[in-house]
Amino acid sequence: MFDTLDSLVNRWGRFRLTMSRHISRGLAATLFPPRCCLCDFPGASLDLDLCEICHEDLPWEREAPPGAVVAMRYAPPADELIRDLKYRGITPNARVLGVLLAQAVEARDAPLPSLLVPVPLHGARLRERGFNQAAMLARYAGQLLGIPCAPRAMKRVRDTPTQTSLSMDERHRNVRGAFAVNGAAARRRLLAAGHVAVVDDVMTTGSTLAEMKCALLAAGVRRVDLWAVARVK
Repeated sequence: MFDTLDSLVNRWGRFRLTMSRHISRGLAATLFPPRCCLCDFPGASLDLDLCEICHEDLPWEREAPPGAVVAMRYAPPADELIRDLKYRGITPNARVLGVLLAQAVEARDAPLPSLLVPVPLHGARLRERGFNQAAMLARYAGQLLGIPCAPRAMKRVRDTPTQTSLSMDERHRNVRGAFAVNGAAARRRLLAAGHVAVVDDVMTTGSTLAEMKCALLAAGVRRVDLWAVARVK
């Protein structure tokens, strides 16, 4: 069968992203050789600031929930990298974690989505933190996979309390109805993509990702995958 016009456009867009990434990463590696962020040994590849030993010793997730991609368990040193990014503003960790998420996606060997949608922060939380860690992770994972990221496609309509100290039932209630498509232009982009992946840093009960999936499916998106860097067990 011949490719559809949309498929050809998506493939051309990914080719352009991939080519520009190859050129830029080669230049960056020449000027700034990658170093392991955990032990300061030389990095294992041009894309990853981890050495081979530290990379192998990460707490890899072997049993992700159905319909989800999870790179690691929320255990040392993955949990420390995430906390340092999220609460201390050590933003270089986002590149490391985003690349690890992309590697987990590639290992799955399944059809890739056409668009990445990070879990949004409420405006008040975004102003307080200064960045959305999920958006940074999605951007770096998307660069490696050749998938565009839509950080403003969805919005958080309620400033929900942190999920950290809540029970499972409380977590589900806390995020119920918390997300919505961010306007008509965002809806058109989501529908044109058809297949999207929601990206977050940590999956605990999965309630946040599930609520995002419900909102996207209700908006008419055909397929929604769930991606997280780490999972709490």
